[in-house]
Parts: sequence; structure tokens; C-alpha cells
Amino acid sequence: MKNTKIIIAGDLMPMPCNYELFSAGDPSALFGDRLCELFSSADLRICNFEGCFTDGDSPIEKTGPVIKAPVSTIKAIKELGINYATLGNTHSMDNGRQGYIDTCRTLDQNGIIYFGWGDDASSVKTHVSYTDGDRRIVLYNVTERFDNAPLENHPGVNLYDEYRVCGELKELKASCDFLIVFYHGGIEGTHYNSEVMRKRFHRMADSGADVVISQHTHAIGEEERYKGAYLLYGQGNFCFHFRSDVTPLLAEGLVLELDLTDNGFTAKPHRIIRTEKGCVYDENQDLTEYYARSRVHDALLSGDSRAKEEFEQYFSKDCQNWLTQFLLTLRGTDPELAKKRSELSPSELKDYLVSLYPKPYLRAILTFLRNEEFNEIGKTIISDLLKEK
Repeated sequence: MKNTKIIIAGDLMPMPCNYELFSAGDPSALFGDRLCELFSSADLRICNFEGCFTDGDSPIEKTGPVIKAPVSTIKAIKELGINYATLGNTHSMDNGRQGYIDTCRTLDQNGIIYFGWGDDASSVKTHVSYTDGDRRIVLYNVTERFDNAPLENHPGVNLYDEYRVCGELKELKASCDFLIVFYHGGIEGTHYNSEVMRKRFHRMADSGADVVISQHTHAIGEEERYKGAYLLYGQGNFCFHFRSDVTPLLAEGLVLELDLTDNGFTAKPHRIIRTEKGCVYDENQDLTEYYARSRVHDALLSGDSRAKEEFEQYFSKDCQNWLTQFLLTLRGTDPELAKKRSELSPSELKDYLVSLYPKPYLRAILTFLRNEEFNEIGKTIISDLLKEK
């Protein structure tokens, strides 16, 4: 059986600053020759499309940005050699049914196989398989919930449900040689994963996953070897220039190289760094901070109380980046109106409170309540505030 090489990139979506380069179909202008050579050396080349490809304009009502790219920008992605893409994420449904239809058509026409979403709740395509000689590889994609749930008659993504997902992974592993899970979740901008993330990754590995990768955080996290599985908590961006200015730790990402042999597999992260309009291979491969975080993570799992305290401190610090937005979302009304509220009857008070929250505010609060990522943020922020009080 021959070796199989797999290259996995993180979040990718053309943005206005680089539409022209993507549409020109010249990947070397975006990614440099060294990175293009790395992709061309692989059998499978996979990334996450953090949005949809459409020339239409049908944004859904949601909290947060609506992300899309012109259909023409697929040219450079095809030339780079991407042949598999995950679409179970937080932005692929930003343009609703039309964005879904246009994206499917665009990828079909360019020979890119996609998974992680589907036409409706009963037809979500959770995984795809690839056969290389006698080796069968399964790619599985699942995501946390935002405004992306499939309905009885509306497209959507494969949402994480632990009982169902772990059951599916066990069944898939029984009929394949290698199983990779692409988990779209975690807390954006954080370099330290939560306890919830660790438990989920361990359960998926216990269910048969050989590799579990977290995308979505837009930041590099840590790696872990767990019972023979390779877990990557936060891959960072590949090429996702949504914000023009980012901190140095958000201007880097990992491209993961997996080499499968008869005797097992190796996992090698390659550091890439953001440029003005794309990203390039880091010739120095400075992964010092990544491995330092991973060592603290390993010490935490071994029961080291000092490591636990250090890890929670860093995680809490990352969550504080969301404090202002969180408190603004729950700001309520002016305290000076408390007297007026006290004079209202119960039914009048209810109507009054409802009137204080326009639809966008209610939608934002719902996001904090039902989405795992924001739920973790809220619990951490409130817990820290209580400690300060």
C-alpha cells in the first residue's frame, strides 16, 4: 500500500482586498511558490470555505458579519489544487438558500468535493470518503450552531450533537482505515481551548477519530496526542482577511500535513504567516509559542495544579476580549427609569421590557444563549466578575 499525503488548510474565503487576485487564478501571487509546492505534493488538499460563493445578494438576518465572495474567485482556489472542502461552519449559510445553491453549483463545476451541509434536515452530507489503493479515508465535518441549522425544507449544516455524532463516528471507523473529523467551533481569537472542547475532542477520538481538527477560532491553539489520535485545538486562518488589522498572534496559521503509511501516520504542522492580500510559508517555522502552549496543555491533563491554574488564567484573559460586546448585549435600559417600571402592572411591565429590545438585540441575546462558543464566553466573564466583586 502506498503512502497517502493529506494537506489540510484552515479558514479560507476571498475578501474585497484580494478578489482580483483570486479571480485572476494565480495562486502563487496569493500564497507564494513554497506554499503552492506543498499543496501540489499531496493526494488530498482540504480547506474550510468560511462563507459562500455567490454573485447574488440575499443576506439572512443574523448577529455578526455576512460573508460571501464572487463566483469568479474560485479560480485561484481551483488552481491551488483544493479538491475537498468543509462547509459545515458558521458562515456558509449567510446568504440563505440562494447562497447555498450558488456555492454548490460553483464547486460542482470546478471539481471540488464538499461536505458538512445539505438540502434539508434529512439530507445533510456529513462526510465523504476517499480511496487510495487499499486504504479508505473518511472526512467528517460538524459544526456548532449559529444561524445555520437545516430545516425540513431549508438547507443547513451538520450540527454537533454528541450522541449522534459519536455514534456515526463509530460506524464510520468500522468500515474505514483512517478517520478525520473537522470540528468547526471553539472561541474566536483564543489560543487556549476550553474544558468543553477537550471533552468533546476526547469523546470523538474515543469513538474512532484518528485526527480531530478545530477550525473557526482564527487563532492557533495547541496540539495533543490522545490514545493514538492527533488533536489540533485551533488551526488558525489560511487566507481570511476579514479584518484589515490583526494582532501578530492572529496573523498566523497552520497548514497540517498528514502522511499515512502501513505503520500509522505522522502529523506535521507548517506555520504560515499573513501578507497584505494572502499568506505565505514561514521559512523560519517559528512554532515556539504553539509548542509551549501544548506543553502547558499536556501538563494540565496530567493533573498538574500549577498548569491548570496557568491554563485557566490564559483562557480567561482571551475571553475578556469579548467583555464589552457581552455587556453591551445585555445592557437593558437606563437605571433612571426604574421608578417608572415599578409603577407598571405585571402585564404592562412585560410589554415595556419587550419594547426595549429591538429585534437585532433579541437575536444577539439568543446567540449567546444557544451557541456553545458564546455560552462558554458568558460563563467565564460572569465568573470572573463575581470573583472581582
